[in-house]
Amino acid sequence: MVWKNSGNKFGPPDFDKILSALLYKIRNFFLGGSYNAESKKYGIKHLVLLVLFILFCVYLVLGFYIVKPAEQAVITRLGKYSRVNDQGPHWIPIFVEKRRIVNTEKLERSSHYGSYMLTKDENIITVEIEVQYRISDVEKYLFNLVEPDKSLKEAADSALRQVVGSSDLDFIMTLGKEQVASEIHEQLQHILDSYNSGIYVAIVALKDVKIPNDVKSSFDDVIKAQEEKEQLKHQAESFANKVIPEAKGDATRILEAASAYKQEVIFVAQGDVVKFNLILPQYQLAPEITRTRLYLETLEFILSKTTKVLVDLNKSNNIIYLPIDKFILNGKDDYSSRVDNN
Repeated sequence: MVWKNSGNKFGPPDFDKILSALLYKIRNFFLGGSYNAESKKYGIKHLVLLVLFILFCVYLVLGFYIVKPAEQAVITRLGKYSRVNDQGPHWIPIFVEKRRIVNTEKLERSSHYGSYMLTKDENIITVEIEVQYRISDVEKYLFNLVEPDKSLKEAADSALRQVVGSSDLDFIMTLGKEQVASEIHEQLQHILDSYNSGIYVAIVALKDVKIPNDVKSSFDDVIKAQEEKEQLKHQAESFANKVIPEAKGDATRILEAASAYKQEVIFVAQGDVVKFNLILPQYQLAPEITRTRLYLETLEFILSKTTKVLVDLNKSNNIIYLPIDKFILNGKDDYSSRVDNN
């Protein structure tokens, strides 16, 4: 078919003619008979109704959707939150309401790599944690947080730094990994709840704890110093365990010696008292004789314990020196020679 338009051999199609030809064929197919102007208007009217009906059916079909058991559908009307639909078939008027289906049972995994952190004992480390979470409240999750993933990452970083900053390095790297992960989990959930985020943290795993290469050599020196400290501590404890019993033994021996000396002094004093009580009646009967005898006994006791004696003669400027020790020694030598001669 060749279309003519204003004397031009090839031009744009005449849509009136195309529509008339189409209506003519539809009329003949459904109604049969001849085609005239009145039937043309009648056919256009029915065609418009048919198109509208088809569009209405398409509109109804597009509004139906199904929510699965593990999902929830958040409905917004003209951009504003309206309601939440649970599992099952539902329908919404499209172009007026929109839906967003969210899986609330699936565990989402978020890996977070910590940067340099300072521990309680002032050591620098890097810590990697893995967070698994699910959406507990879709309304809060979608409308209370502008960027939920970014908010979760910042909250995890804050909780991680707070827990690591209050823990020692040895505790984090050895026996305290599970406890540290538990404290991070608790702190992270507290932060997210304060945001009304609608996020439930299921698992927080402490994946790796590393010493940065930039400070590894210094850290090795610290570890070596700590080992030397422990070694010296054990040596000191060993020395203390050896010295303390000896000191306790010496103290016990000194206390026993002091107690014995105390008893000895007491007994000597008691003997002196008895001796004095015996001498007192004799002194009362003959004071001069008793005094002289006591004087001589005292001199005898003193001189028996000395090796040198100085004698001051009356009415003379000379002092006689008596080397008693030499007299005693010579006496012993003479006695030994006599014994040998015999």
